[in-house]
Amino acid sequence: MAPDIARYGPLIEAVFDVAPRERRIPFSVADQGLPVENPLIEAFFELLDLSGERFDAAQVMSLLEPPAVRRRFGLSEEDLDRVRHWVRAVGIRWGINAGIKDSWALPTTAGHTWQAGLDRLLLGYALPGQGRELYAGILPYDEVEGGEAQALGGLQSFLDELFGLHHGLRDQRPPADWITTLYALLDRFFDPREREENELQLIRTALETLGEQAQQAQFAEPVSLSVMKSALRELLNVPESGAGRFLGGGVTCCAMVPMRSIPFAVVCLIGMNDDAYPRPNRPVGFDLMIRSFRRGDRSRRRDDRYLFLETLLSARRCLYLSYVGQNIRDNAVLPPSVLVSELLDMVDRGFVTAEGGRPSAQLVTRHPLQAFSRRYFTGDPRLFSYAQEWLEASRQTGRGERDAAALLTATLPEPESALRWVTLEGLTQFFKNPAKWLLRERLGIRVDEGEEALETREPFVPDALESYQMLDEMLELHREGRPVAEIETIMRANGALPHGQVGECVFAEAYERVERFAGRLGRVFPRRDRAPLELDLALGDFRLTGRLTGMTKAGWVGYRLAKIKAGDYLKLWLHHLALNAMGLEDGVRQSYWVAEDQLVTLTPVEQPEMLLRGLLEWYWQGSQGLLHFFPKSGLAYVEQLRKDQEPNPDKALWAARRAWEGEERRPGTAERENAYYQLAFGETDPLDEEFTTLAMAVFGPLFEQIQRDEP
Repeated sequence: MAPDIARYGPLIEAVFDVAPRERRIPFSVADQGLPVENPLIEAFFELLDLSGERFDAAQVMSLLEPPAVRRRFGLSEEDLDRVRHWVRAVGIRWGINAGIKDSWALPTTAGHTWQAGLDRLLLGYALPGQGRELYAGILPYDEVEGGEAQALGGLQSFLDELFGLHHGLRDQRPPADWITTLYALLDRFFDPREREENELQLIRTALETLGEQAQQAQFAEPVSLSVMKSALRELLNVPESGAGRFLGGGVTCCAMVPMRSIPFAVVCLIGMNDDAYPRPNRPVGFDLMIRSFRRGDRSRRRDDRYLFLETLLSARRCLYLSYVGQNIRDNAVLPPSVLVSELLDMVDRGFVTAEGGRPSAQLVTRHPLQAFSRRYFTGDPRLFSYAQEWLEASRQTGRGERDAAALLTATLPEPESALRWVTLEGLTQFFKNPAKWLLRERLGIRVDEGEEALETREPFVPDALESYQMLDEMLELHREGRPVAEIETIMRANGALPHGQVGECVFAEAYERVERFAGRLGRVFPRRDRAPLELDLALGDFRLTGRLTGMTKAGWVGYRLAKIKAGDYLKLWLHHLALNAMGLEDGVRQSYWVAEDQLVTLTPVEQPEMLLRGLLEWYWQGSQGLLHFFPKSGLAYVEQLRKDQEPNPDKALWAARRAWEGEERRPGTAERENAYYQLAFGETDPLDEEFTTLAMAVFGPLFEQIQRDEP
C-alpha cells in the first residue's frame, strides 16, 4: 500500500513489468483513479468535453491516440504520425471552419481551420499544385499519394463524426434521448478489443443505471449535456469501478483506505515520507468548525493514524516500511513519517540488544542510490538482489574513463567500395556535418530530437525558420514573373501569413526584401539560365557525379536570401571545384554566391582535381572515424587568420572556440549544441590540431579565390 498510489503506480509497473520470466511476479495496481485504470472512459468524456470547444489541433489529435478509436476509423499507429505531419504541414491550428470563429467573436477567416487544411489535403491527392497553382482559391498539398489515401480517408471520416458532435450535443434533451445518443456515440467512435470491451461496458452500465433512475423519478425534462456528464462521472467514479484490480491475484498494490484490515502474510507500505503521511489536510477558508475542534469531528490525520494501526495488525509474518531517507542531490538525511518514527521509538523503549545501542538500528536498512551498487552483491544479508543484469553492471562500476571521451575512439573498417562513388550533393552534405554523416550512414544512428508539439494558435509573427521559408518561396515565385497580388494570395493559401492587417504588413516587408534581393540576383543570374551541366569525374579511386544547376554565361551561380553562412561557402566551393575540373572554356569557370549581405565571386582555380581528391580523401577518412571538422567554427578560425596582418593561430583558435561554444546572451548560437555533435563528442574538446588542419584544408584555398562585392 501507499499513501498516494497514483504517484507510485507507474513506478511499480516499471519494476514488475520488466522482470524476466524467471523472476516475474503477478501483480495488480488498484485505486489509481478513473483515467489510469480505464483510459477509454476518459477518452469518452474527452469526446463529450470537446463539444463547444475550440477543436484545436492538439485536442483533436489526442482523441486518435486510443487504439480502439483508431481501429474504428481504419488508422494504424504509423498513420497517426503521418496525420500529425499533415496537420503541421498544412497549417491547421484550431476551429472547424470559418463559421465557428463567429461564436468566439473573431473574424470569420477560413485559414488555419480543419476544413481549410482538409480541403488542401484532399485536393492535393486529386491535383498536383507544386505549391504554386491554386484551384478555386485552394492550394493543393501534393505530398499525399498512393496508399496514404486510406489514412486520409480515415482522417476525414473521423473529423466528420467529431464535428457532428459540435452540432448534435449542444441542445437540451430529455435524459432518455441523451442515453440513446450516447449509446450511439460509443458505437460510432470505438472498436474495442478484450479488456477495452469491459471499459465500455462500464459506460453502458452507467447509462442504463441513469436511465432507470430517471424513469423511477419520472423525470423527462430537457437537460444540458453538462448535467449528463456530471451524473455519469458520479456513477463511474465509485470505488467499485476499480474493484477488479484489488485482490486480483499475485501482489496487490493499492491505496491506504479504511476497511482493508484483512490479514496478509506480508504487508508493505511504500512512500512513508515525512510530508506524505499522515496525509496533509487543508481545510477550506469558510470551514468554521476547524477552529473549535470537538471529539467526534472528522480528522484526516487521526484517520491515517488508525489506518496505520490497522496495517500493523494485519501483517502476520512480515511488515515492510519504506521511505525516502536521503536527498538525491546532496545525501542530506530526510526523516520518515512521524508514525514510522513513533514506531521505531516504541521498539527502542520495549527492547534491548546484547551489544548495546538502539534496537531500532537493527531494523533500518539504508539502500544505495543505484540498483547496480556493488553492496548488493557482497553477501550482506540486508542488501541483496536477484537481478543477474545488475550483477553484470556492478562488475563494471568504477571502470569507466574519468576523462570525457568521444563516442568512437577506434577506427571503423573501410566501407564498401560503392561509397567511393560520390555525388556532389552528398559530398556537400558530408562536409556540412561529418559526424552526422558517419553516425547515420555507417552506424545507422539517427538522433531523435523529439517531435514538436502541434501549434494551437494562428501565427501572429513568423519565427526565424518560418520567415526564411516564406522568403524563399516568395523569391522563387517572383523569379517566375508572378504578380505581387498572386504571390500574396499563394502565401495566404499555404498558411504562411498571419490574418488581417498584420499579415499585410508582414507580406509587404518580406516582399520589399525579395524585390531588392531579386534585383541584385538578376544582374548575375538571369531568369533564363542555361541547361544544367552533367558532372562525371574520375578522381583517383573516386568518382564524382552530379548535376550543376544554375549555370549562366558567366559561370555557376548559387544564392540564398539570407546572410552568407559556412554551409553556403561549402556549397559554393565544392560546386566551383567541380565546374573547374570539367575542363570548360575560361569564360564559364567563375562561380558566384549571392547573399543578402554580399556577393562572393570565385576566380578560376588551377589544378582543381588535386583539391577535389584531397577533399575526397578526407571524406574517406571521415567514413571510418569521427572527423574534427565543424564548418561554423572552421570558418571563424580561417577568417580570423586572414584578418590579422600577422596571423595569430591562438587568436584564431579563440575565435573558433567562441563559435563552437556560442554566446551566453544568444542561446542557440553554439555549434556544439547540434545533437549529432553532442552524441559524437560529448564533453570532449575536439578543437585540436586535426581541426585546425581541416579548417585550413577546406576553407584556406577557398579564400584565396574570393572576390567580394559589398551590397
